[in-house]
Amino acid sequence: MGTAVRELDTVDFPAQVAAETRKLINRGVLAPGLQLRQSELADRFGISRVPIREALKLLAAEGIIEHDPNRGFFVAQLSTDEARQLYRMRQLLEAELLSTIEWPTPEQLTVLKQMLTDLMELLKTGNRDGWIEMHRAFHDMIFELSPNKVIKLEILRLMRLSDRYRALAVDVSANPEHRRADIEARLVQALESRDRVLLLAAYDQGRSTVLEGLMRVLAARGA
Repeated sequence: MGTAVRELDTVDFPAQVAAETRKLINRGVLAPGLQLRQSELADRFGISRVPIREALKLLAAEGIIEHDPNRGFFVAQLSTDEARQLYRMRQLLEAELLSTIEWPTPEQLTVLKQMLTDLMELLKTGNRDGWIEMHRAFHDMIFELSPNKVIKLEILRLMRLSDRYRALAVDVSANPEHRRADIEARLVQALESRDRVLLLAAYDQGRSTVLEGLMRVLAARGA
């Protein structure tokens, strides 16, 4: 891990360490409630404790970790209430963005269809990390069709905040009920047919299905 960080541009170590730590949290390597000891992180990344502390402050400002002045830094617990609010805000803003997209070119549709094929293969093989990255790229490409870049930037911020729930969303997306709905395929179909009503309906169904499933998973965990 330390080698990976050292290979990055060394201009801003705190931001780089924050990004790498965020990935570890999102993938469940650093579990909710875990204390993040600066000395251990410094050893993991192969750098001094100064940029580690600055990185932890950045993550605390985002709400991904919590800081107790007397006890240190901890990975924030998963919360049903937080997840519901984050996904609701995303649903509102993403629907607004989709209502303003310009229809994709044939070349863009070809790329989206290939991404759709890749998403299904990643689910089939149980590749969580790959699915998360491809799912993000798939939706990002659709969002990029909108001229409303300020709204898109806010959506990306909310997505970063909800990333630690995304591994759970993979489980929801993989269940038979969700796969029969084939939400991403309907999105591509709507884009190809230039049917905005279908586009918004498919998106809303997908978000609702994922959120309901996520609430069940969190409730089972006592979150």
